Amino acid sequence: MLDAAGAHTGDDLHVAFTAPDVSSLADPPQPYGSSIPAAKARSDEVLLAWEMNSAPLPRVHGGPVRVVVPGYIGARSGKWVTGITVQPHPSDNYFQATAYRILPPDADPDTAGPGDGISLSSVALNCDILEPDDGATVPAGPLTVRGYAFAGDDRGVARVDVSLDGGRTWCQADLEPEQSPWSWRLWSLCATVAGPVTITARAWDTTGAMQPESAAALWNPKGYANNSWARVHLHAN
Repeated sequence: MLDAAGAHTGDDLHVAFTAPDVSSLADPPQPYGSSIPAAKARSDEVLLAWEMNSAPLPRVHGGPVRVVVPGYIGARSGKWVTGITVQPHPSDNYFQATAYRILPPDADPDTAGPGDGISLSSVALNCDILEPDDGATVPAGPLTVRGYAFAGDDRGVARVDVSLDGGRTWCQADLEPEQSPWSWRLWSLCATVAGPVTITARAWDTTGAMQPESAAALWNPKGYANNSWARVHLHAN
């Protein structure tokens, strides 16, 4: 579409999207807007979607037209798109310039101004434990631990480690085949448990990066991007 419009989309530019829905959460209230780097907008995975399952895209899902930006936070996949602009800077809309930003630990989110902090874009590497539930009581003996992992942008999940002793020792989980880019990578581990157990899981991506151990190191006033190790506590008897 950008090519058809004759738009110049150099890597130093940004593609901004506007929508008509006015949010009272914005200060001042304003229509929703967002932007992504032009290089991301040109990638094959970014879509302007107007159909779903061979039918017009329902309004509840952003119809008649929405943008879909795989690998980025959902706030960049704007619904009900009415305008697209190629510009030399990121969107100055409240939801790009002020909201969805990681502020320094000592910042006051009530007084932070546009451009403060780091804008959220690519989804952080993360994983979680789906089974068993936190706080569960299970029979002592064999137990299958299940969960998912994912990595944003063009990274994939390379490995998931699981610990049954709070992170002192680790076993490598079995990964199910990757279904598609940006989808959950399901994993499982069969183990033997007894007594109080703390199960911990951590993921590695295809660049060799691993999730951070503690949420304390990631703390920020708005609570964004906590991708620390997953933990559940249970009792096996």
